[in-house]
Amino acid sequence: MSNQFWDSPKYTKTVLIIPNYTHFGSDKNINADSFVLVMREFISNSMLYDVRFIIPYPSGNIPTSLASLPNVDLRDMGPLSTFPQTMRTQFPQKFFKRILGEETINLIWSHLPEWTNQVLINRRYTPFQPVIGYSHWWEIKDNGGYQFNSFVDNINGILQMEVCGVNSQWVKNKVLERAGEIFNKDIIDKLKKIIQPWYLGMNGFEDYKEKNDIPTFLFNHRINEYTGGEYFFKFMDTMWDKGYKFQVYTSNSQIDKPYVVSAKAVDRDEYLQNISKAHFGIGTFKKYSAWSMSATDGLSVNVPYLLPKGLCYEEMVGENYPYLYDDRNQFEQWIEEILKGSFEEKKTDLEGISVNLSWDRVLQNWDVKKYLI
Repeated sequence: MSNQFWDSPKYTKTVLIIPNYTHFGSDKNINADSFVLVMREFISNSMLYDVRFIIPYPSGNIPTSLASLPNVDLRDMGPLSTFPQTMRTQFPQKFFKRILGEETINLIWSHLPEWTNQVLINRRYTPFQPVIGYSHWWEIKDNGGYQFNSFVDNINGILQMEVCGVNSQWVKNKVLERAGEIFNKDIIDKLKKIIQPWYLGMNGFEDYKEKNDIPTFLFNHRINEYTGGEYFFKFMDTMWDKGYKFQVYTSNSQIDKPYVVSAKAVDRDEYLQNISKAHFGIGTFKKYSAWSMSATDGLSVNVPYLLPKGLCYEEMVGENYPYLYDDRNQFEQWIEEILKGSFEEKKTDLEGISVNLSWDRVLQNWDVKKYLI
């Protein structure tokens, strides 16, 4: 994109995004990254047509789905590690110092609080822009985080913000609990005011109706400790060994099982059509779960999920949702009942959930426009 394009007078404000890419590299499509998905939906649905968004990206990994938006200015910020924990320590200082020196920035919106303080240090000659944030992920012990991590840097970055969105009240409560183990009451009181639940949205609802002939489950999450992926597939191995016939759709290429079917596709539309054939989606999160966009993908194509109680899912699907299980014993019982054909299926208003979580509705609670006035 040429500088002449961005000199157009229709853009009256410029927002500098501090990005948070965790799904990119030689074998991964950056367009499936959760940060990319969130930014694409926010920019597409917020109607901020006079606002230019400068979005940096890691060298060699252009998020083409963002490039198609006319008010997005993509900038190469140099190479980054594809390992998220390392990426958080690799602040590209020269890039941000140059951007802050060359551009008139009206708002800094950080999706990576760990980099926020470094950005502000580098804008020391022009300290005028308000700073807001969105924190998608937290390195805390509940999600299997490493002993040494960037949690303190995350909190330090959030304390520089006017407001920081998180994906649920549950996550806010969990972060305040863990921060309370390190910081004093004054800091916690500040965090309570800054951190606010901003739910992530959904792109409508479509019932493809076609389901597979044998029981089919959908596990479309990453295989990490916090997702319970290893536990789930080990349990399904025992079901297979018992002689049950079923399929599990997954987008994880590293899972090699006789019952696994790849849900990967050339584009998002094909992916959604693929996963719509499943009878039930699986959520085996135990101690921690960020708001699962993989779960909302399935819900949006009429795939009900078996989800654990006590995390963020009551906020997503409602407390009266019929497929919230108490513990893994109940989850395993439900799975075997589904395989036997004795499971009592209950009416679920997935279309109503999709409407309630539509992007145009949830974005009304995102406090971004307030800081562009």
